[in-house]
Amino acid sequence: MLQKERNYCRMKRRKKLLATKTLALITTAALTFGTFQVQGVPVTAYAAGIKHLDEVRVALFIDSTKYKLIEPVTTFSSTSGMDISVRSAVGAVDQLWLSVPDTVIRVSLDQYSVMMLETADFASAKGLYAKLATMAADGYVLSRVKQGKTVYQVFYGSFPTKEAADSAATQALRDAAVAAFTKQVPPAVTGPLHLSAGTYATEAAALQQAAVYAGAGIQADVALQEDAAGKPPVFSVWVGNEATPAQLETVKQAALQAAPGIPLQAANTKASYLIRRSDVTASANGTASVPHYAAGTGQQKTMIHPKVEGIAVKEKADRKYRGDMEVSTYQNKLALVNEVPMESYLYGVLGAELGAGWPAEALKAQAVAARTFAIKQGNKYEIAQVTDTTLDQAYYGMQKEFAAGNQAVDATKDEVISDKSGLISPVFSSNSGGMTADPSEVWGNPAAYLRSVVSPDDGAEKGKAIWYRVQMGSGRIGYVSGVYLKDSGQKSKDGASYYEATEQGVNVRSAPYVDNIANPSIDQLAAKEKVLVLGQEKESNAYSWIRGPYTASEMKSKLAAAGVTVNGELTSLEVSGRGPSGRVTELKANGVVVKVPYPDALRTVLGGLPSTLFEIEGAGSYTGNTSQGTNLAIVGAGSTQTGSAGADSVYVLSGNQSQPTVLKKTDLTALGTSGLAKPTDKPGTPTAPSVTPTAPTQAKQFVFRGTGYGHGLGMSQWGARGFAEQGYDYKKILQTYYAGVNITKE
Repeated sequence: MLQKERNYCRMKRRKKLLATKTLALITTAALTFGTFQVQGVPVTAYAAGIKHLDEVRVALFIDSTKYKLIEPVTTFSSTSGMDISVRSAVGAVDQLWLSVPDTVIRVSLDQYSVMMLETADFASAKGLYAKLATMAADGYVLSRVKQGKTVYQVFYGSFPTKEAADSAATQALRDAAVAAFTKQVPPAVTGPLHLSAGTYATEAAALQQAAVYAGAGIQADVALQEDAAGKPPVFSVWVGNEATPAQLETVKQAALQAAPGIPLQAANTKASYLIRRSDVTASANGTASVPHYAAGTGQQKTMIHPKVEGIAVKEKADRKYRGDMEVSTYQNKLALVNEVPMESYLYGVLGAELGAGWPAEALKAQAVAARTFAIKQGNKYEIAQVTDTTLDQAYYGMQKEFAAGNQAVDATKDEVISDKSGLISPVFSSNSGGMTADPSEVWGNPAAYLRSVVSPDDGAEKGKAIWYRVQMGSGRIGYVSGVYLKDSGQKSKDGASYYEATEQGVNVRSAPYVDNIANPSIDQLAAKEKVLVLGQEKESNAYSWIRGPYTASEMKSKLAAAGVTVNGELTSLEVSGRGPSGRVTELKANGVVVKVPYPDALRTVLGGLPSTLFEIEGAGSYTGNTSQGTNLAIVGAGSTQTGSAGADSVYVLSGNQSQPTVLKKTDLTALGTSGLAKPTDKPGTPTAPSVTPTAPTQAKQFVFRGTGYGHGLGMSQWGARGFAEQGYDYKKILQTYYAGVNITKE
């Protein structure tokens, strides 16, 4: 009875979703009134009409023009098992095919693939898989019994054509390690061509017949196939998984010899089906397997329903999601869509976007904005409204949910934001840096409900650790977290303090934040090693940040990676245009305007800056000979900002300065009387390094100092928190960030 009730509820939900989608399509055609861009992606703005969405379809894997993330197989887990049903056409009601007691299953498409290796040695299979897993197409390992022995088959990728599979195999074999694993027998392309050896009343009977073929060394599997009469699926035995008709004919002759009394015919792959195999990809020794279902392509949609709420997807960092999972074929690739009730979806969005310690009114504002945003997308990805990424809004499933966030969603159920034209597209960002962006600074064109407003965003830097800007004994300058430094009690002759490392291997970084990829260690300090403190900064955060320094060569490479060509050496990078909020809207490299499709794209051009609300500080290394005969690096080079040092000036940091001093290059000799002390000098000992100003060597560098995180349009999440702490309710917060709007029920 419970199963019937669940199926009935699902059927009602599917029908309502179909009606909603139909309304959305009609509305899209009839009420389109304009197009604008969000993060460079054209988005159609729809007027009133799309007013309700019971369920949201979230693309987790998809190959679309707007977003691409592809996997050849996806792994599901649920503590109490799963039900698998099939939806054979758009709008069709799901038909329950089987109830799976297994807590883990894998699903792929029945397409062309490359069997790179078949071996009885599991260690070899696992070794080859590990190598293939680092390549573009990825893979998996199946086990099967042939002639009484267990063999392991290593597959690479999932492809729509034999030609694509052949090409992928050629690419993979260029790797020496892959070639070594496959040197005995060349890889073979497999495909979706099968022979049917009839249908059977029970799965056991089908398995028995499949074993006859396996005993003869012929590949055979049990397939669940759609019954023409609309009854539960039937069990069939399918022989072979071949890439060409000729290969299928060869298998047919061998199968007829193995079982002469069993007629064979081409399997009907136009109807829905699932081929069940044994997957040992995650096994430690090849004995522990999980069911692997290869699903039919075309219009077939394979639905995975957890028996208890919560289904995890291994290929998505093992995140657990509410709702159901739909595996289908889109653009000839596997597509995975999480079909989830709207409010459940919003629980996950708030969990990913905000945190448990946020004020209730800020959480409510986010809930209403996120609901409106999801509805507004229409069928943006054709088979889904949104992705789970910040291309739309972050959604990481159940693990990030928290009680206050769920309560905010429930408290604002069905509430949306609209203006006189209908639902708005309530874009938002993490932090606007104190002032939200004007649309002209991001998209390059206006939107009536968006404007630049003051935003209390500085809460993001409260409590952040102090980082010290230090000079090492080598003269190298960088940042060290204050957690790992303590005052040694020694000072330079100018009164600057020497600090010492509190432990071995303390990292020195270019900028004051930890990111081992974007901001790796440039040096390390030994325990008790002394450094001269030049100044201090708060750790870079969503409100205030520093990036760099980047050499001219590094900066030119970043520009080139974004398609910007700079002729010759990069000698200057300057802001040549700003918008109403102060955001950079135009940039010049060597005096030539850097062309971008929309202003916010400058963030990408400059290597992924947090925002366009920044200044560029020029820096360079002027190196001269000291009296000790060693090289001493001194920060230099003019800034590109108006009103700062010009090309004939340098910046010098010395003593306890937190900001550099501007000196003329002709005044470099003055450094001899106020030079930087070496950390090995005793306090008060005059060092006065004699810098030779003749022909100094200059290494041009660029430092970006800014505020804000994200495009800055619409609602600032940190600003919403700030307003809530000032006593604003969620409606006032939303109406502050979005002009001329109302918050109403759908």
